[in-house]
Amino acid sequence: MSLDPTSSIPLYQQVAAHIRQQITAGEMSVGSQLRPHRQLATHYGVSIMTINKALAGLVSEGVLHSRVGRGTFVAVRPAPPAIVAPKPERMLGFVLRDMSSPFFSLIAHAAQQAADAAGYALLFSSSSNRADREEEQIGRFRELGVEGLIIVSMSRTYRLSDSIRALDDVGMPFVMVSYIEGDDVPFVGLDLDRAGYLAGQHLVAVGHQKFGYIGDKFGSIMFQLRGGGFRRAVEEHGFTVDPAFTFEYPYEGEWNDYRSGYAVGQHVATMPVKPDAMFAHNDIGALGFQDGLLASGLRVPEDIAVVGLDDIELAARARVPLTTIKQPTEKIGAMAVDYILARLRGETLQARQLLDPEIVVRRSCGAAGDEPERRPRSRTLHSLKDRTTLVNHG
Repeated sequence: MSLDPTSSIPLYQQVAAHIRQQITAGEMSVGSQLRPHRQLATHYGVSIMTINKALAGLVSEGVLHSRVGRGTFVAVRPAPPAIVAPKPERMLGFVLRDMSSPFFSLIAHAAQQAADAAGYALLFSSSSNRADREEEQIGRFRELGVEGLIIVSMSRTYRLSDSIRALDDVGMPFVMVSYIEGDDVPFVGLDLDRAGYLAGQHLVAVGHQKFGYIGDKFGSIMFQLRGGGFRRAVEEHGFTVDPAFTFEYPYEGEWNDYRSGYAVGQHVATMPVKPDAMFAHNDIGALGFQDGLLASGLRVPEDIAVVGLDDIELAARARVPLTTIKQPTEKIGAMAVDYILARLRGETLQARQLLDPEIVVRRSCGAAGDEPERRPRSRTLHSLKDRTTLVNHG
């Protein structure tokens, strides 16, 4: 037998392993005598000292026994080493609508870290912004044996699809990290009504008077949530969100939100009467809106202040750094994993877990220290009949 001198396993252990293997396989019977040490050294191509060390180890294990002056003999036949089946890897799945999403990719990263810490693999797949693909990916994860799913639905109806609802029927724990309707539906995310309210409070506090809002789609649940909180904050201070300054994204899908915001910005730039502050559905749309204004010759925030929602990385690096309502993506991702693991342990948890928003103030709202001081605000109270709710549009 040739040994491997380059191996990290010492030569004496390689010799001992080979002798043990011969005895286990029955090539050397119990009671049989081993060859003299010098012959073994020649056979294995090692020193007598290495042979002595190998045999001494086997004697201490009880596999061999030595008789002074007579030699070394096989004492017992060791049982074959037990074949230990590899422990199956525990897995969770994460269904994204777009792997490159600047917002949901942050949640996915946080979820990955939480799953790793808990000893779970987290598998990712993209639904490629297609409903049929979303259903296909959920089915594939089930076939792979994942124990729970974190889902970003591509639907902007904000209701559970049949394929997601069916997970309950098969006992598969899941949690949504994109907004979904239903008090009994597992969801971890921001308190969006409170987020809109915080944006409105801030814009009023820094002296703005004419307010507008860009939502995802007139009449949608999300339009009401984000816009409703914003409108309520503005009205509490005697102002309104003007219907003339209320818009929806003209293009479908998150991947078009920048394009939608840009189009609204260019349109607002042509209006004879303009808002002086706008709150947008998300940062991507807000950044598009800003660029549409800037490309049309308007200034941000001097002509129109802008606030977004999410606090994606691009917000801080925009031409005019964007004031935004921060979503705690690290906490959302970690809590989503914790929710799944708690369900797997049989614990009962509150389905909806809403997190408090936080405002990140940058130049786009006109409140940062390096911006010109805004004009004093005169409080003009409007009668109730002049106040218009956002959900009446579209």
